[in-house]
Amino acid sequence: MKPNAVGALCGALALALGLGGCAAPPGSRAAAAQAHGKRRHVVQATPKAGRHEVAALSLPRHIYYQHQVIILMYHGLGPRAHGDIITPAAFGGEMQSLRSAGFTFVTLSQIAAFLQGGSLPPNAVAVTFDDGLQSVYTYAFPILEQDHIPFATFLIAGRVNNVTGDLSWAQVKAMVRSRLLTVGSHTFSSHGSVASGPHTTGAALTTHIYDLATGQTETNAQYTARVEGDLVRARKILQLETGQPVTWFAYPFGAYDPAVEQMLMQAGYQYAVSTIGWGATAYAQPLVLPRENAGTPKTSPGTIVNMVLYVAHLTHNDPKWQPPAQVVPVWN
Repeated sequence: MKPNAVGALCGALALALGLGGCAAPPGSRAAAAQAHGKRRHVVQATPKAGRHEVAALSLPRHIYYQHQVIILMYHGLGPRAHGDIITPAAFGGEMQSLRSAGFTFVTLSQIAAFLQGGSLPPNAVAVTFDDGLQSVYTYAFPILEQDHIPFATFLIAGRVNNVTGDLSWAQVKAMVRSRLLTVGSHTFSSHGSVASGPHTTGAALTTHIYDLATGQTETNAQYTARVEGDLVRARKILQLETGQPVTWFAYPFGAYDPAVEQMLMQAGYQYAVSTIGWGATAYAQPLVLPRENAGTPKTSPGTIVNMVLYVAHLTHNDPKWQPPAQVVPVWN
């Protein structure tokens, strides 16, 4: 990292973000919605070309943006990068790039206070992990602990201690004791696809299950009982095991609709994150908060800063943008 190796483009971006004084880079509101993994959503994916193509070695200390936070989404780390897995070196490099450039890592509690009318520090970013993979403890936690970076993990409660490759409760509790980890829910056992018809499937959280044996589909009452039961069970277990109040949720596959939002509130959740790439402003819907996917091999320590700047720039120019009323994955 060379502290003063900054191009004119980065300076112009910083000025634009601080003052709103130049046109946005190529893109649109629809382009900011990002698909999760290989699945396609009803909202368009972010264009791949030209978005992160300029490497940011370092940026001067500067207020790039205020009154918003870019929530970063990761899944797992491993020796070989693929899919939603990145290497520990890449993750550590991304954290170092953000810190060296003057970004501030914030907690979910700080974001909640902001959404309730409070404030955030300038250049705010948040680190989140989905699924509760063991690699969060093995690879990511040592990096985060060393640099005192707060983070959140959205756990599939029924998989903890029960699935090879997922976290154990001992590992979760060790991270909780560091006071860096905030635990959120990713359902108890509804992270997957279910039959929605004889030849179709959908996300378990938003789909009335079709019984292939009987040809019957869940009634509204059966669907509500199943999903609400899952959400309540996950929250109770996570609170009991960690000692933390659990008020945050992450939608599996980014799938949500008004019915699920209502059930989340009934189950005691106050905030939920999606997979839609955008910044969270004071106008954001608490139960459909955007996140930017940083946990992909296409992102690197050299591009993470410009990725955040670009998303923050788009959000600055349209802070009241609202996500679609529902996002339903289209399963291949």
